[in-house]
Amino acid sequence: MDQTLRRSLTSDDFALAGPQTIGGRFLRRFWQPVYLSERLANGEAVPILIMGEHFTLYRGETGVAHVVGHRCAHRSTQLSTGWVVGDAIRCLYHGWTYDGAGACIERPGETPSGPCATVSIPAYPTREHLGLVYAYFGPDTPPAFPPFPAFAEGGILETAVHEFPCNWFQTYENHADEAHLAFVHSTGGSHRALGREVELPQMSAEETDYGMVRLTRTSNRGLRSTLLIFPNTMRIIIPPFSGYGTVGGWRDSYLTVVPTDDETHLLFLTQQAHVPPEEQDIYWDTRRRYEADIEAARPIAEITADILAGKLKLADMRAHPLFLLIEDAVAQRGQGPIVDRAQETLGATDVCIVRLRRLFERELTALTEGGPMKPWQYDGTPPDRGF
Repeated sequence: MDQTLRRSLTSDDFALAGPQTIGGRFLRRFWQPVYLSERLANGEAVPILIMGEHFTLYRGETGVAHVVGHRCAHRSTQLSTGWVVGDAIRCLYHGWTYDGAGACIERPGETPSGPCATVSIPAYPTREHLGLVYAYFGPDTPPAFPPFPAFAEGGILETAVHEFPCNWFQTYENHADEAHLAFVHSTGGSHRALGREVELPQMSAEETDYGMVRLTRTSNRGLRSTLLIFPNTMRIIIPPFSGYGTVGGWRDSYLTVVPTDDETHLLFLTQQAHVPPEEQDIYWDTRRRYEADIEAARPIAEITADILAGKLKLADMRAHPLFLLIEDAVAQRGQGPIVDRAQETLGATDVCIVRLRRLFERELTALTEGGPMKPWQYDGTPPDRGF
C-alpha cells in the first residue's frame, strides 16, 4: 500500500466527515442519531447540521419523523421555515410542498403537467429508537435497524444531547482510553468507585463482531468491559453525570458521537436508570431540577473556551451540572479542534487507541480501494462495570 495513503488514513481521514471525505463516506454507511425524539413535536420542522451538511427534520401531524433536503427546489429557500401540513412540509416562500419521500406534491400556480411536475428534493430513511431520531445518509439500502438493541426490560430511559467543541474522533478515541479517568476526572471524583486514582488499570482491546471491546483490570477490581460499537457508539456502565445524588445508580449507557462539522460534534446519550419504587418521587424531583439547571447553565463550549484561554479554572466549575463533560471537553478541545496526531508520543497506556485506529485504517482502506468491508453486527451483549 502507498505509504502516503497510509499516513493519511491515520490522521485527517479518520477525523473529517464531509460527504466527499473517506471518513464521511464511512460514517454515512451507518444509521446516525440526529435529534432527541421528545424535542420534536408533531407538526414541527427544524434545521439540522450533520456531518457538514444541512438538512430539514420534521415530524408530520401523524407523528412520523422525516429528514429531507435543506432547501426548496423552487427558489432555494430554507424549508424548515415553512409549515408541516399532514405528513408533508410546505415551503414558506411560494408554497411548494414535499412529502416525506421528497416528492413535490403541490406547486401553487403551476400546471400539473408543466416542467415542474417531477420536481423532488433529497429524502433520507428516518426511524426512531430509544428516544432518538435516526437517519441514514449513505448509498443504497440502509443497514438493519436499530443500530443496537434496546436495554433489558425495566428501568427508566434517560436521553440527552450535548454539543462538544472538538472533532468527533477525539471524543471517540477518548472512549477507548480508560487511563484518562485517573486524571481528567480526578477533580470531581465521578469515577472514584473504580479506584483509578489509586492504580492505573491493565488495559487491552479485542476486535469483535460489532467493533472493539476495551478490557481493563486493577489488582482490587474485577474485569471492566467497555464496548465500542462501530463506527461511533460506546456502550458502558457509568456513574450519574451530575452531583445530584446517586438515585438510579450507575447507568447502562449508549453514547454516540455525531459530527456536525469537522470541529464540533453532538454527544447523544441514551441511558437506563434503575429506581426502586420507594425512590421514584426523589428520582423525578431530582431529574427535573437537574434538567432545569442544565437549561440555565452556560454551554459546555463557552466554558471550555474560557478555561483554555486562562479566564477560568476547571475547579471553578465543580458546581456546573455537566461538570464531568466539561472535564472531558477541556481535555479533548485542549488537543486542538482537530488534533495533529503526527505530534503525539504514544505509550503503553494507549494500547486501546492504537487498536482502534488500526481497525479504522483497515476499513477506510477497504472503502478507498473498493475492497470488502466488515459487516459489523452487535448482538446486545452488555458491558461489565467491573465491581
